Amino acid sequence: MPSLAVIGNPTARGFDRAVDAVLREAAATGADARVLPTSIAEPGGPQTSAALQQGADAVVAIGGDGTVREVASVLAHTGVPLGIVPAGTANLFARNLDLPLRDAAATARIAVGGSAPSGNAARIDLGRVVLTRGDGVTEPERAFLVVTGVGNDALAVEAASLLHKRRLGWAAYIAIGARRLRSPSFAVRGRFDGGEIESTHAWSVLVHNAARIPAGLQVLPDTRLDDGLLHIAAVSPRHLAHWGRIAAAGAGIARAEGVLRHRTAERVTLGWTDELLPVQIDGDAAGRITRLDARIDRGALSIRLRGSLV
Repeated sequence: MPSLAVIGNPTARGFDRAVDAVLREAAATGADARVLPTSIAEPGGPQTSAALQQGADAVVAIGGDGTVREVASVLAHTGVPLGIVPAGTANLFARNLDLPLRDAAATARIAVGGSAPSGNAARIDLGRVVLTRGDGVTEPERAFLVVTGVGNDALAVEAASLLHKRRLGWAAYIAIGARRLRSPSFAVRGRFDGGEIESTHAWSVLVHNAARIPAGLQVLPDTRLDDGLLHIAAVSPRHLAHWGRIAAAGAGIARAEGVLRHRTAERVTLGWTDELLPVQIDGDAAGRITRLDARIDRGALSIRLRGSLV
């Protein structure tokens, strides 16, 4: 009998309904499922480690991007497949996997791998990032699923309080971000794959593993979770219409000169400025830094899909 660990955030919206759907699907497929709730002190990583030690054949994560990121960090390079039932605010990773966001039964079927093609598992990349703080302390490397970045985007994430996020969902980010469109740009220096240091001014500099963000907006074209590359976008929107140009560029149907500059790399360093840079990781504020070092971790994660990777 296959063993399934179900790891989730009990405070997430729809958690109980999602757990019920996963347990029903597990029972239908003959899997022995065990629920391991997360907590503030243990947001998913320790539970995943315990599940692996107990011989779990697969793991299902229920929650938002933060919960999924904690679980994925531990599952990386183990070959144990991860299924996701999104239950967070933005669910950026689930959007990039094209999972059904409003159908717990359908996502549970995909996550458990109960029937073809739901049982498909693909190898995808993870981002890795190291943050250096203003006191010179370099933190341990951590994973990111979709995007990390510095600038006004991070300030908008920081300003979206938990209350706003719960009431408005991903619209909280959009609303606050829109109010910051006329905020000053940040001066950022970058080094890509060990090359020369380059300078830029941008509203935000975003380092993507995948490029779809809330509202279905894709920032960069031809970005896949299995392409072995980081996609770096320096964005400088000055009003809402510029996001339309960015979306058109992301869809590959237009260009966005003066608003969007992008490139690819396997490693990138951002920093070398006279001021501390606000930073976010997958839509979670991460304070202020002097330097960000990111790399792509190719094929690190086995993920359950409903079809082929998009």
